[in-house]
Amino acid sequence: MLDHIGLEAGWRCLDLGCGAMGILGPLSRRVGSTGQVIGVDLDAKQLAAARAFIQEAGLHNVEIVEQDAYHTSFPRESFDMVHVRFVFAPVGRDEDLLGEMVTLTKPGGIVAIQEPDATCWNCFPQHAAWDRLKGAILAAFKRGGGDFNAGQRTYGMLRQAGLEEVRIRAAVVAMHNGHPYMRLPIQFATSLRQRIVDGGLLTEVELDEALAACEEIAKNPDTFVMSFIVTQVWGRKPAH
Repeated sequence: MLDHIGLEAGWRCLDLGCGAMGILGPLSRRVGSTGQVIGVDLDAKQLAAARAFIQEAGLHNVEIVEQDAYHTSFPRESFDMVHVRFVFAPVGRDEDLLGEMVTLTKPGGIVAIQEPDATCWNCFPQHAAWDRLKGAILAAFKRGGGDFNAGQRTYGMLRQAGLEEVRIRAAVVAMHNGHPYMRLPIQFATSLRQRIVDGGLLTEVELDEALAACEEIAKNPDTFVMSFIVTQVWGRKPAH
């Protein structure tokens, strides 16, 4: 994606909601010693992990900042590129987040978004437990104000926001032989357990049964899994 965008040495880039790693490494390598990368998050554990990551990786042009991605205190129009990945999906608030991104981007700069689309997120041979767990995860996202399929609408969001030269890519990975991301539904459902049960999406027993079955699916050498699609969308902020 960054190659297609044409990110150059010397750029000042912002990764909103960077979490423990985000795309800080790729950004750091491309902007070089003359550029700057700032990663933003609010979660204390994620911030600590991000700081440990950049120290271990020796990313001297990267700074980690504790701020709210929806309301930062950075100077307006001060970044060559503003990026988010997997922030629209869990939280929503599209207008607030996209507005902050566009406002922080310099005229002629790039706004870039990566979000998921669960359309092809399946196991083969297909299994009822996988479908049940996937359905509960998607419903739990909606109950929390998010949308796991946010990647389906980001292209339109940038177009409607007046960005120019809007482009889109899609990435999907086929996994087998115990690839760790085959367990992703298990990890999502475990973190969303209370929301799933309290919302009546699955009972405790049904959820435990689905989790156990998906553990077996992930270990089965005869099974492969298609990842969810990651849509990568970017556009250029019009010059004044």
